[in-house]
Amino acid sequence: MRREKTIILRTDKNKIKKEDYDTMLMDLFKWLVSYGAAFIVPLFALILGGLFGAPFKRSFAGALKMGVGFTALGVLIGTIFSALEPAARELANKFGVNFTILDLGWPTQSGIVFAIPWCMAGIALMILCNALLVTIGLTKTLNVDFNNHWIFIFYMGATYYLSKNWLLTIAVGIAFWFISLKMADWVYPYIQPYYNMPTDGLTVTHAYSILWAPIGFLLDQLWDRVPVVKDINWNAQDIQRKFGFFGESIFIGWVIGFIVGCVAFMTMPPSLEQLGKALSLGFTVALFMYLIPRAAELVVAGMAPLSEAIRKFLRKRMPGRECYVGLDAAILVGAPEHVVIGLLTTPIAFLIAFVLPGNQVLPMGDVAGLFIFICTFLTNTNRGNIFRGLLNATLLLIPVSFLIGAQMAPANVAMATATHFAVTGAKGMLFTSLCVGTTPVGFALFKIAMFIGVTHKLLDLFIGLAILTAFFIVWYLMRNRPSEYVTELLHEGKE
Repeated sequence: MRREKTIILRTDKNKIKKEDYDTMLMDLFKWLVSYGAAFIVPLFALILGGLFGAPFKRSFAGALKMGVGFTALGVLIGTIFSALEPAARELANKFGVNFTILDLGWPTQSGIVFAIPWCMAGIALMILCNALLVTIGLTKTLNVDFNNHWIFIFYMGATYYLSKNWLLTIAVGIAFWFISLKMADWVYPYIQPYYNMPTDGLTVTHAYSILWAPIGFLLDQLWDRVPVVKDINWNAQDIQRKFGFFGESIFIGWVIGFIVGCVAFMTMPPSLEQLGKALSLGFTVALFMYLIPRAAELVVAGMAPLSEAIRKFLRKRMPGRECYVGLDAAILVGAPEHVVIGLLTTPIAFLIAFVLPGNQVLPMGDVAGLFIFICTFLTNTNRGNIFRGLLNATLLLIPVSFLIGAQMAPANVAMATATHFAVTGAKGMLFTSLCVGTTPVGFALFKIAMFIGVTHKLLDLFIGLAILTAFFIVWYLMRNRPSEYVTELLHEGKE
């Protein structure tokens, strides 16, 4: 009897230990994610470097550079957001439009996603499957951007919490994830020659950005046929050569910040305090434009050991097999054209919010720091022409982000409610993220899933199929454009 009791006690003890182990593992994942890309991407790169045989000293030095680079990017984005947010609120108050949906921004949005119980398991499975797909040759890109996998889980969560259908949930996630990997393969050829990166083998797996590349190429060909527009070329390098210091990013940033500050803060006649706010915003924006290229360079340099180790590993074991390392669009945003567009889209997004028919989204959380990342492939596909990049963002990307963001607000509420995630600042309003609104492919898959599993409305099916059909037709028309673009870039001397 005593022995039997002892066995029972040991069993209970082991059960408790297993539960504690599961809790500790989940807490560890949450702790890693809480520190964002500055912590988790370098750690992931360091582990992968060891697995692929990179020298520890080089891997550690690279991981350290990446950590510093991502930290610097985070600080700079946080600084520019803190500086532009008061200006954004003043602009909203001046125009006085009634909104019912609040843009809480991607940090809150990703927080809701990471609160989903199966989120970490889903991301881990995607990374493992990605490695398998690279091994068997179905993709050339290994996505090491752990943090930005959340967008795939977002659409899976939105599907699951509204439909309770696991089959649809998994189908949406796999389709969106796989399309993004194939797009990363597709854009790779022109990344290095366009940005003159010191490290070869890098591509971008940032789903919000790269899925705009086919559309960017198509729009570039369209603008080449439009009178007047075809002759306008605002190129950052040409501007700097022509105007000297007055064409440098630090001066352009100061002018942009000062003008936005004047529009947002000043009344007539302006006070000294209002003038001070406008000048202060100008200096902050100038700081942002001057330092962000340096931060992006650190991230790129830090990835070199892993990229080289993976390519060396594959050349040895799978001769002739190519492999690219997929990263955040942060590695691209140091280019001056992206910084300028990222800043100018802040007031433009507010203007669009007020004039777009039927818009109910108040841009707040994402408006100051999002579009510098999202607009990259609507600009680099247009030969870095700032005017065309702004045109593409104004006429297409920003309006789409408002429309899709509004459509996804109910799903956001459902996810936050199901995960018991406390959303502060919404004050009874629906909430969303403009970041989610920049992913029409994910949205299309979600709408098809809603037709099958929830609404059975033909309109949902039509919207989903129309977006996917349009996307794949545009891609098919532009399918050879990246390789052609490389030839043009080299011919024009942009290296």
